[in-house]
Amino acid sequence: MSTIIREKIIAWLKIARLQFYLMAWVAYSMGAAAAFITTHSVNLRVYWLGYILLFLIELCTVLVNEYNDYDTDRLNTNYSIFTGGTRVIVEGKLSFGEVRIGIYSVLALIGIFTSLLLHVDQSASLPAILAFLLVGLLLGLGYTLPPLKFSYRGAGETVVGVTHSFYVTLCGYFFQSGNLSDPLPWLLSIPLFFAILAAILLAGIPDRTADSAVGKRTIAVIFGPRRVAQFAAGFVILAALSAVTLRYSGIFRGASGMAIFVVIPHAAVLVLGLFRLMKSGAYDRRIDPIMGSALSYIIWFGMIPLVWLIWGG
Repeated sequence: MSTIIREKIIAWLKIARLQFYLMAWVAYSMGAAAAFITTHSVNLRVYWLGYILLFLIELCTVLVNEYNDYDTDRLNTNYSIFTGGTRVIVEGKLSFGEVRIGIYSVLALIGIFTSLLLHVDQSASLPAILAFLLVGLLLGLGYTLPPLKFSYRGAGETVVGVTHSFYVTLCGYFFQSGNLSDPLPWLLSIPLFFAILAAILLAGIPDRTADSAVGKRTIAVIFGPRRVAQFAAGFVILAALSAVTLRYSGIFRGASGMAIFVVIPHAAVLVLGLFRLMKSGAYDRRIDPIMGSALSYIIWFGMIPLVWLIWGG
């Protein structure tokens, strides 16, 4: 393999940001497991085709974001594995043309796998499946793509919170069961939503100077870093409280559900880190330890419910 081909492969793997796909898969699996509790059956072909589609929608979103965020990424001096994009286009490792081809290729694959899912899914209505997938594309691509540009209008954080919690969980549930009347997948998504919202708010802090310079109005740009850190601390606490509340309402019952209490010490450590950040006032820098803690905090709200649904639900 030539050096040029090897470098291109590495660049494509880097721009895909595969490290962020785990949580969406866990949430989707959580929804599918909740459907199994209700229907006592699972269609593995539907499960995998549904996940492949969600993976492709997320991949297409990532590529579109990298393409449209070029101006802010170029100015960002606080970029890291967590924030500021991959800089693959900024550093010339992939051209705009190559990324456009990648986007069109992924969209074509989405069309192919949508046809396959519609063919094998006998539980959900075809129009409803199409509506679900169109909503995912609208919210995902609209994050940075004109004319919606949610992340440039103060709505990007909410969109990420909703898509990575309620949306993917409900996809997992709906593709298997064909209905949305059961409150279980909705309730399971609430703590996950708060945890994701906290992390995505924090991700805007290191990027805010570059974002502001190009007119990208994230929550960090609109309200300032200190207020965002306060918001994030509040959502961290809400995530833990809502999860514990579900335990006492009858969800997460039994021994396997006891694991949900592990979120309390993690929340305490994360909030303490945020208070230290606010006390320091040093916002124009990378905050990798806090971002790592915030992202790992999210995992509890997917893995623990998933394990409970499979073994204890």
